[in-house]
Amino acid sequence: MSYLENFHLGNLVLPSALLFHIKELFSNTDEFLVWQFFYMQNTTKLEEIAPSQIANALGKTVTEINRLISNLEREGVLDVKTIELAGEVEVIFDASPALAKLDNILSMAKKDEKTVQYIGQGEAIKRLTDDLEQAMGMLNPMILEDVQKLVYEDNTDPELIREALREAVFNNKTNWKYIQAILRNWRKEGIRTLRQVEERRLERERINPENITVSDDFLSAMSIWSD
Repeated sequence: MSYLENFHLGNLVLPSALLFHIKELFSNTDEFLVWQFFYMQNTTKLEEIAPSQIANALGKTVTEINRLISNLEREGVLDVKTIELAGEVEVIFDASPALAKLDNILSMAKKDEKTVQYIGQGEAIKRLTDDLEQAMGMLNPMILEDVQKLVYEDNTDPELIREALREAVFNNKTNWKYIQAILRNWRKEGIRTLRQVEERRLERERINPENITVSDDFLSAMSIWSD
């Protein structure tokens, strides 16, 4: 079977994430090269690979290869088992622990990313609630809870809520129920981002162009977003 056929069957393929986290998995490139031989053995129908074969391929001594194998085992990226069958001792090399370690690294990275995201969302919520209070006065606990739920549970962009507040001010209906109604209508229309709101507004202006005048009261209310 050709290498291309093996590739299409899912063999001889290393996870791309492994390459981007190679320093976290292996102490040096020699260890990575040795580990790949056992990965290849585990993912193809290749017969057992002896340390002497790896030594010949890499231009190293068997002693050096055995030392690298011991390092891989100690670092938890290669499992080496010795079994006895019919009076003969067989050594089995399992390269999968490196993949388990990679999964753990990626999982921790996602948790860190989520923590950063929550911190950013917390800052955005603080700015949002400040604007809501400027427009509607002191917010009661129920409104604050609704805002938290929208952002953390419904994954609503705080800037989208802020834009709904803008529309409420524009329509002179600055109350939380009206803002919620705007957000519900947007969700029904498939609008989930501020950009989609802006595109929708531009499209409406293109279809029905008209001159819009605003009152001094509206301009005063909109000043809560000015720098």
